[in-house]
Amino acid sequence: NFIQVSMGSGGTKQLDVVIVGCGLPKRGMGWYHLTQLLEMGNANLSAVVEPFFLNPDLCKNVPESFEALVKSLKDKGVTTAKSVEDLEEFNAPTMCLIAGRTMDNPKFFRQCVAKGAKIIYLEKPGAPSVKELEEMASLAEEKGVKVYIGYNKNVTPYVQKALAVANKNAGSQVLFCHNNSYTTEALPECFGRNSEGMLKNMAVHELALLVSFFNVTVETIDKFEIDGEFSEKLTLDFNSKSYIDFSRIRFTVTTKSGATVSVMADRCGGNVSYALVQDKEGNDIEKFEFPDAETAAKVEEQVQADPEMMPYFFVQSDDYLELKNRVINATLAGKEPEGVATINVGVEALKLAEYGTAQLNESL
Repeated sequence: NFIQVSMGSGGTKQLDVVIVGCGLPKRGMGWYHLTQLLEMGNANLSAVVEPFFLNPDLCKNVPESFEALVKSLKDKGVTTAKSVEDLEEFNAPTMCLIAGRTMDNPKFFRQCVAKGAKIIYLEKPGAPSVKELEEMASLAEEKGVKVYIGYNKNVTPYVQKALAVANKNAGSQVLFCHNNSYTTEALPECFGRNSEGMLKNMAVHELALLVSFFNVTVETIDKFEIDGEFSEKLTLDFNSKSYIDFSRIRFTVTTKSGATVSVMADRCGGNVSYALVQDKEGNDIEKFEFPDAETAAKVEEQVQADPEMMPYFFVQSDDYLELKNRVINATLAGKEPEGVATINVGVEALKLAEYGTAQLNESL
C-alpha cells in the first residue's frame, strides 16, 4: 500500500521522513540521524521539529551552531518547527523518527500519529515505563501504524557473528558485555542524567537482544542468577539530589525451554564491549569485540580530528545507518525489516528491565 511515494532526483523511490527532537549539532542523537538522512537516496527529509531550541519561550539564547543548522536546512527546503502540531497533515506515507528525551517521547508519539504518520522509528527505550509503551503500542495497532525501536545492537556485526557461532555449537551460551568509559568521579553525573536506571538505559540494548534472539521474557524466565561479587549498587548525589543505581551488574538468565544467556554491564569498564560464546562446560569458543582494534584506531583518529563530536556517533555510525536503511527500504517495498526491534520487542525489553532492577535491588 505504499504506491504514492516521493521520487528522488535519480527516479529512486523515497520515503518522507520527519525528525522530532533534533538537539544540538555534534551532541544530539536526532541531529546525527539528520546528517545521515540528508545523504540517503531512499529518504526525503521533509521537516525537523526541535521543541527546545526552536521555542523562544524556552530558549532565550539560541546557540550559533543551531542557528547555522536551521539556515542550512531552510536552504535545502526542509521545514523547521517547534512542535509536531505546527506541521501540515502528512499526505504521503511518512516516517517520524522520534529522538527526544525519553520522558517526552509518548507525547511526541501521539502527536505524530495524529498527523498521519504511518511508520514511527523511536529511539530506545521508547518511553519511561512499560505502561506508557504498551499504551503507545495499542494506539499504533488501532491506527495501523508500524513502530520500530532504534536498538542498533540488533543489527551490529559483532552480535550477528556471535549468534552465528552459538547456533553452530549445540548447548553453547553467550555473554553480552556492555562497557562505558566513565571515570568514578563522573558517576554521580551519569546517575543523575540517566535517572531511569542502568537497566532501562545502558543495558536495555542487551535486554532487547535477549528478547529478539533468545526468547527471553519475564514469563519465560526459569532462573535469574545474579553475580553478587561483581555487581555493585551505589547511592550518589548530583545537583543536590540522591540517586540509587548500579555502577556494574552481571546476571545469567535460564529460560523454561533451557536456553542460557548472560549480561554484564559496567559504567567504568572502558570503551570495548564484546560478545563471548562459551560451550556448556564454560570454556571459551570465540569472543567478538566492539569496536575491534581496527575500528577503535579509526574512531580514535576521528575523535582527535573532531573533538566536539560525541565519540559514540563515530563508533555506532554504521549501525545507525543500517537500521534506518532496513526500515526505509522494507517500508518502500511493503515488507517487514529483518532483525529490527518492533515496539512489542521494546515492551518486553522494558518489562525485563523493571524485573531485573527489582531482582538486583533485592539481592544487593
